[in-house]
Amino acid sequence: MTSEMTYLYNFLCFLVAAVGIVFAFRRMKASPVLGYLVAGMLSGPHILRIITDPTATHTLGEVGVLFLLFTLGLELPIQRLQAMKKYVFGLGVSQVFITGTVFTLIGFWCGLSNETALLVGGALSLSSTAVVLQVLQDRGEMGTRFGRVSFSVLLFQDFIVVLLLILATTLNKENSNIFLELSHAILKTSVVFVIIIGIGRLIFRPVYRAVASSGNPELFMATTFLVVLGTAFLTELAGLSMELGAFLAGILLAETEYRHQVEADIQPFKGLLLGVFFMSVGMGINITAFLKDYTIILTILAAMMTLKALLIYCLSRFIGLKGHTCIRVSLLLAGGGEFVFVIFSPSIAETFLSQDFADILFLVVILSMALTPLLAMVGKWIADKYQVHQAHADPHIETEELGEFKNHIILAGFGRVGQMLGELLSGHLIPFVALDTDMRCVAEGRKKGWPVFYGDVRRLDVLKSVGAERAKAVVITLDQVTPSVRTVLMLRRYFPNLPVCVRVKDHTHQEKLLHSGARLIVPETLEPTIQLATSIFHLMGIPQTEINKFLSNFRRDH
Repeated sequence: MTSEMTYLYNFLCFLVAAVGIVFAFRRMKASPVLGYLVAGMLSGPHILRIITDPTATHTLGEVGVLFLLFTLGLELPIQRLQAMKKYVFGLGVSQVFITGTVFTLIGFWCGLSNETALLVGGALSLSSTAVVLQVLQDRGEMGTRFGRVSFSVLLFQDFIVVLLLILATTLNKENSNIFLELSHAILKTSVVFVIIIGIGRLIFRPVYRAVASSGNPELFMATTFLVVLGTAFLTELAGLSMELGAFLAGILLAETEYRHQVEADIQPFKGLLLGVFFMSVGMGINITAFLKDYTIILTILAAMMTLKALLIYCLSRFIGLKGHTCIRVSLLLAGGGEFVFVIFSPSIAETFLSQDFADILFLVVILSMALTPLLAMVGKWIADKYQVHQAHADPHIETEELGEFKNHIILAGFGRVGQMLGELLSGHLIPFVALDTDMRCVAEGRKKGWPVFYGDVRRLDVLKSVGAERAKAVVITLDQVTPSVRTVLMLRRYFPNLPVCVRVKDHTHQEKLLHSGARLIVPETLEPTIQLATSIFHLMGIPQTEINKFLSNFRRDH
């Protein structure tokens, strides 16, 4: 078989294994990352031997890692870091530093070299961003308190990956002084960062503006590929890792108006290329090593996850989180993460890890990732067991839970419309607090982990207890018009600069609410009518520009 045929054969095997096994994992509601790892392990040289030489796919896998780091940079806009800085720079910093230090000391005690212990300790302090976020999204818990805390810690861990990559590259040099080399690398990184930011401000944004105005989606996507691979090439020329360049490019575009379109465009490519990367990692999993040393591997796995969960729980309690939140965060983040495979790439692993130790390390991390969904279920069960489910009539009882909120949304009423709004806000990690006097609605919201409290929104002390002076807006979804008008009047009196949006059943009471001081009135029947009309206009062949003009006039009139 020629080299070209071998290359094609490998990719066909990759695709067949990915489609079959990953599909099965998705049907079981398991993370596709685990599916790719299992697919690689089964088709690799250690089990079925369908593919005997996986090195041909490493290049595509490395490109997938570049897009992963680029996406992580896109998820780090300054506003998001500021909104969750208490957890990102509080719990996140302490968790990585203390957990990494403990594992590094254990590595010293087990006889690892200083460099290897430092890298292994840092790598094991990280959790799986891919698996944890998948679990939170599948269970609809991204907007819960423990979901936001977990996401904040993962954000800082993703940032630390860049430092660990620099450290791994620095330590890989022979006869190097770790402190001098690391200082030099950080200085060089700072210079490169300034250069890339300068290039981005002067070139990237105007180029994206011109490309976006052309209306050509293929050109827009090609520009994104150029930005990612170009910055990776620049950092590689500077003697730093390509992954760092991709990460910096993501941070650069995170502050632009093109961020969401860029993220949507690269998502399919990132997923496929990352699948290749994880499958190539799976091919390196030696199942023989597990069968040979399964007692050692399972002992290390249990010790690592138990110690990591205890450390995260104690640190979470120290910063003031409630016990049930600490339980869920600690168990969700107790496992290892995929960045162990990125940090210990084949070239780095050959230098620092023996083959036997690498097999054990990778098996421990993979098993811990596989256990993450189960630990999430256990955490919820334990938290529910010890959490008091009764909502309190006095909203001041749990005001410490609301102390972190700033620029949040207050939902006045948590019925059908309020719950849908809460779900939308939760999905976009927008903090909100809901108030209702119906205990059934409160209990439903609390069961989902949302900050829903019993309270009358017309009372000033209740509004102060949920941080109205720090809120971004109030959305009133009450069914009755009279309570809505009284709430608007009270808000205008005590919080004159706070925007108030009101949902009403029809437009007959709009004038009364507008005179009361509401900024936005949304009749409940308006948007469904507009959606029906839009569909009819499309069926009649009316141009989109004419439809948009008519609908904007209709919205203004009503």
